Amino acid sequence: MKNLLFIPVIAVALFSCKKESSNLEPTPTLDVEKKNMGVYAVRTATWCGPCGGSLNNTQTVFENVKDVAVAMAFKDAFSEAQAPFGNFLFDEIDPMFEVGNSVPTTFQNFNATFPASINEHVDTTVTLNGNYEIEFNGTEMTINTTTKFFKEYVGDVYLAPYIIVDSLVGYQNEHPDSPETVHMKYVADIAYPSSRDEEAKYEWGYLVSSSLVKDGHKVNLQFKAEKREHWQNHNISIGMIYFKKVGAKFVFLNAFTK
Repeated sequence: MKNLLFIPVIAVALFSCKKESSNLEPTPTLDVEKKNMGVYAVRTATWCGPCGGSLNNTQTVFENVKDVAVAMAFKDAFSEAQAPFGNFLFDEIDPMFEVGNSVPTTFQNFNATFPASINEHVDTTVTLNGNYEIEFNGTEMTINTTTKFFKEYVGDVYLAPYIIVDSLVGYQNEHPDSPETVHMKYVADIAYPSSRDEEAKYEWGYLVSSSLVKDGHKVNLQFKAEKREHWQNHNISIGMIYFKKVGAKFVFLNAFTK
């Protein structure tokens, strides 16, 4: 559980991180599709009885929205036996986006107020989107990303590269298959920029642009993460979540996964 020691720095990092909007890593430029995706997320816990009762339905919804939204399951767990299925990432999200901290909580686009549809955006045009590739070298993951702007934009834009793991088998309180329950779309960690030191591992908001950018502008960034032994390579994906800054608030802008 030692990774949790660095969690309190997340909130500060999101507000204070300022980086150039130019390409920072010598990574290949990936093709980026011009499209919007939403986010369908749940906050749950392995110790939560009501969460177990709704688990199958939640995972059915995840499958139904896969073409229009990034599905994410933030899970809490408080015992060593459940440790692979729990972290405190959600505790940093709730104060910033006010999505509610009860268990279970369902939210879309990091907003407690459900939009009319999963892919409804305040700005219906595509401001920017991304793509990624993952390289595995033992327990080290390298994630190369490309962000592309599809219109001229002024303002701070942040990228949060969430690591999402499917098909983890473990405990779930009051679920009929416990302790052999299959957990889907578990938000396991946040990748950190390879240009940063280990102290910055849990910076979940990384500045992509802070100035005027033109239509077609691209930013290549490289991220690192540690792959746990119980994660299978083919079950790992990246949820590239983009936020814009509006005053002192951070607002969902777009998302991508594959």
